[in-house]
Amino acid sequence: MIRINVVGFKGGSGKSTVSYYLARQLSEYYNVVLVDKTYSGTISRIYNINNNIFSFLKGRNELFYVSKNSFSVINMSFSSENDLNNFDFNTFKYLYGKLIKDSDIVIVDHSSIPHDFATEIELKAFMENFKNFAYNTVLVLSGDEIPIKRYLNYTTLLNDFVKNYAEKILGISLPRDVKFLKIIAVIINKILKGQESKLDELIRGDEILQRSARFVIPFYLSLTQRHFKDIEPPKEIIDIVRYILDLLREPTSIL
Repeated sequence: MIRINVVGFKGGSGKSTVSYYLARQLSEYYNVVLVDKTYSGTISRIYNINNNIFSFLKGRNELFYVSKNSFSVINMSFSSENDLNNFDFNTFKYLYGKLIKDSDIVIVDHSSIPHDFATEIELKAFMENFKNFAYNTVLVLSGDEIPIKRYLNYTTLLNDFVKNYAEKILGISLPRDVKFLKIIAVIINKILKGQESKLDELIRGDEILQRSARFVIPFYLSLTQRHFKDIEPPKEIIDIVRYILDLLREPTSIL
């Protein structure tokens, strides 16, 4: 099982759109589960999933997932930190593990970092179930975010977070420099005409952006509409899918 985390820092950057198209296209080759772990619940709403796994565990008897052929969506969205209280973690872990155990790829659509309060709960359950500590990341940025470089601190903090949990689960101490987080691609999304010329200057000197595979997606108005799931993916998305397929087919290139 391969886990791919789609991560960003700004609402409206296009994470959910990227997550959806990656999951949909990859499901033509693999069994894929898309976990909607966002505030907005964008993917869950377009599939009319009105319940989430946390409310289900609190007694709301309504489906919180859909599954069709090789593509499934689990609604793990939440509106506040309070939504994540007062349920049994072990029951959550069992149910979550049962839903994804037969998948080849799990794609997690995260809320904007650092406001993703479900990270600890979901990630702990995933790691305890599958002893899988690789944190493959697709980083989605808008053009105006690049100079801020918030992702630099994020990569260090999240790697330490995964390392600490891995040590608890395995019951061993790991080297300080062990790396679990790997940025497999950076997507610079919703680039307007005229912004392309500035990207190279912004990226220059940025180690993370320079060493990662980069994809630039121009602004497509059609992809900002709710019905985007019915639209064929643009060629830039297809290029990203092909790149990830190549990684998946080469075992040494992805954790």
